[in-house]
Amino acid sequence: MDPAVGMEAPGTPSPMSSEIPAAAARPGGPRLLLARAGWAFAIVAALAVAVPVILINLERASVLDGLERRLGILAQGRAAVMETWLEGLTHPVDKVVDSELFRLFATEVDLSLADMSDLASGTRDAGASAKPAENKRARGDTIDVPLTAQIPFMSQVLTDFAKSEGYSAAALLNRKGVAYVNSAGAPEISDRQRAIATQTLKSGVLHYGPLRETPGGLALDIFAPVLSAQSGTDRGAPVGVALLTAPINERLKQLLSPSPLTQAGERLRLVQSTAGAAYEVAPRETPSLRPLDNKAWDGPAPVTAFAKRDGIAGVEVYSLGVAVSGPAWRVVQEIDALAVSERLSGFIAVTVTVAVLMVLAIAAVFGAFWWRLANEHSTALADQFRRLAARIEAQKRLLDSINNTITDHIGLKSLDGTYRYVNPAFARTIGKDVESAVGLDDAAIFGTGTAQRLKSSDRRALASGAAVTVGEEVYLGAKAHHLQITKVPYRDDAGVFSGIVSVTRDVTELVEEQKKHERAIRQTTAALVRAVELRDPYLAGHSRRVAGFAVAVAQRLGASPEEIATVEIAADLSQIGKLGVPRELLNKPGRLTPAQIKKMQGHLSHAEEVLRDIDFNLPVLETIMAMHERLDGKGYPQGLSGGEISLAARILGACDVFCARLEPRSYRRGISLEAAMEILESNAERYDPKVIAALREAAQSVAGEKLLADLGAA
Repeated sequence: MDPAVGMEAPGTPSPMSSEIPAAAARPGGPRLLLARAGWAFAIVAALAVAVPVILINLERASVLDGLERRLGILAQGRAAVMETWLEGLTHPVDKVVDSELFRLFATEVDLSLADMSDLASGTRDAGASAKPAENKRARGDTIDVPLTAQIPFMSQVLTDFAKSEGYSAAALLNRKGVAYVNSAGAPEISDRQRAIATQTLKSGVLHYGPLRETPGGLALDIFAPVLSAQSGTDRGAPVGVALLTAPINERLKQLLSPSPLTQAGERLRLVQSTAGAAYEVAPRETPSLRPLDNKAWDGPAPVTAFAKRDGIAGVEVYSLGVAVSGPAWRVVQEIDALAVSERLSGFIAVTVTVAVLMVLAIAAVFGAFWWRLANEHSTALADQFRRLAARIEAQKRLLDSINNTITDHIGLKSLDGTYRYVNPAFARTIGKDVESAVGLDDAAIFGTGTAQRLKSSDRRALASGAAVTVGEEVYLGAKAHHLQITKVPYRDDAGVFSGIVSVTRDVTELVEEQKKHERAIRQTTAALVRAVELRDPYLAGHSRRVAGFAVAVAQRLGASPEEIATVEIAADLSQIGKLGVPRELLNKPGRLTPAQIKKMQGHLSHAEEVLRDIDFNLPVLETIMAMHERLDGKGYPQGLSGGEISLAARILGACDVFCARLEPRSYRRGISLEAAMEILESNAERYDPKVIAALREAAQSVAGEKLLADLGAA
C-alpha cells in the first residue's frame, strides 16, 4: 500500500475532474470562475503573510517574557546575596561604635572642640583649669594633656581591632571631619570621606562610601556614627564618626563569578553610581572601576526595568537591574540581543518557509486554472488538464518532501493497533526504515507498559471523536525521551472510524529546560532562606522544620501533589519577609509592645514585595499571605475565617506556631512538644482540629523525631 495514498483525506476530488468543463460550457463561466479563483488566491496570500507575522510576534513575546523572569530571578538572587554579605561585613563595626571606651573618648574630644594641632601639642590656655567645664565649648579651649596622652593607646586599640576584623584601615573623626585617632598605616582623610562623615553625623545612621581603587585592589569605606557616652542605650546625637576601610576585591570576584546556570550571551555586572556618574565594578580587570557613558544605569531607582538597550560594553542587549540595599550599587543581568534573535531565527525560518510554500502551491494551482480557461479548443483543453495534473503531482511530491523533512513523528494506526503509515522522522527515531516500521504495533516499538498507556489514549480519542493529547516518557535506544502525543480519529470514505492518526513531538529539551527552571527556583529559595537565617540566628532551621512537618501533615490529610508542593515551598519561604524587619526588633530580649507587634506583622508585606514577581506555577505567595489567618477571623492581615482560608495556609499556620513554640527565642526558652500540642489543641476555634490531629501523628513519628532532634540542646 502506498502510504501517501493511505493518508489521502476522504472525499478529496480528482484534480478538476468535471468542474472546469461545466464552467467552460456556461456563458461567462470561465471569466466568473477566474475572478473567484483570483479572490481566493488574494485572500490566501494575505493570510499566508498575516498568520506568520502573528505567530512570530507571539513567539517573540513568549521568549522575552520568559527571559525577563529569568533575568529578574538571577539579579534579585545575586542582590540578596550581596546584601547578606554586606550585613556580615559591617557587623564588627558595632564593636567600635558601641564600645564604652571609644564613646567616652569621642565625647571628651567633642566637648573639647580640639583640632589636630591641639591634639599634637597638648597645649591649653593658662588658667583654663579654673573655668567651668561647661564654658569650654563656648571658648574653644584645647583639650587637656591627659586626653591627648590617650591617643597612642587608642590608636593601638583601633589598629588591633582593624587587624583582627580584616579591615585595612580605621579612624575616628570629629565634627570637623578631622581624624584624631588612626590605625597604623592609615592614609589621610580625603575631602570626599569628610563629606560622607558629615552626612553620617547629620543623619545618625551608617553610610557606605563609594568603592575605591587601592594598591591592594578595591576597598569599601564604612562610616558609622559614634554616640555620646551620656546617651546610654538610646539613640542620641552623634559626637563622632568611625571610619573603617575593608578590602573586598577577592570577595567581589567570587560574588560576580558566573552562575552554573548562565546561558550563552548572558553576563552579570555590578554598577556603582556616585557623584552624578556611573562606574562598572570589575574586580578582575585593571582599572577595576570603569566610567560608563551610558546613563541608563545612573540614578537612585531600586530596579531598572527589563528592556532592550545599549549594553555596558556598547553591544545591544536585553538587561534588567536590581539595586543592592545600602551602597549605591546595582546588580545588572544582561544577555546579548543577538543571542535572543538566534533563538527566534529557527522558528522564523520555518514559519516563513511554510508560508512561501503555501503561496507557491496556490499560485501553481491558480496558474493551472488560468491556462485551462485561456484555451478554447478541446485538444488544448485536454493538454491543459495533463499539465495541471503534472503540476498537482509536483505539488504532491513537494508536500511529500515537506512531510519527509518534518521533525514531528506522524503515524496512521489501524484499529487493530498496527501502523499503516509512518513518516521518515518516526522511522528514524525508532531505528528503522519506513517499510520496516509499517505493520508493527506500539508494543513492538515502545514496549508493553508504554503500549498499554498509549492504547488507553487511543480509546479515549475514538470515544470522544476529537483530538486527545497526552504526555509520555519512553526509552528509545536506551535514552529517555519526553513525548507530547496528539491522537485524532481517522474516518474512511464512509465516515466510519478506521484508525488513529498520531502526531508526536519530542519535547525532551523543553522538559529539561523546565527542570532547570525548577532547580533555579529551589536554589533561589535556599539562598533566601540562608539570608533570613543569617539575619536572625533564632530562625536557623525553623523553615526546614516547618516544611518537614507541613509536608507530613498534608500527606496524612490526603492533599493533592500540588498542595503538598505548595506547602513545602511556602514553608521554606515563610520567614523571607523578616528581611525587611529591623534587626533590633527581631532580636529584642523582651516582649514586643503592641506597636512593635504591628510593625513585626508588616513582614508579610515585605514577603509580597520579594516574591510577587517569581513564577512558582503554584499558589505559594497566597499561602504565605494567609498563614497567619485564623478560623475565628482574628488573624492577620485580612481577618479571613473558616473556609476562606485554604488547606495549605491552615497547615502552614499550625506548623509554624508549633515549631516556633518549641524553639528558643531572644525573650524566652522553648517549650516541650506536649506543651506545644496542648496549646494548639486547646484553641480549636483558631486552628483546624484535623490539621492538629495530623500534626500530633507526624510529631510522634520517626520522621518527626528526626526533625526535632537538633532542639534538644536548646
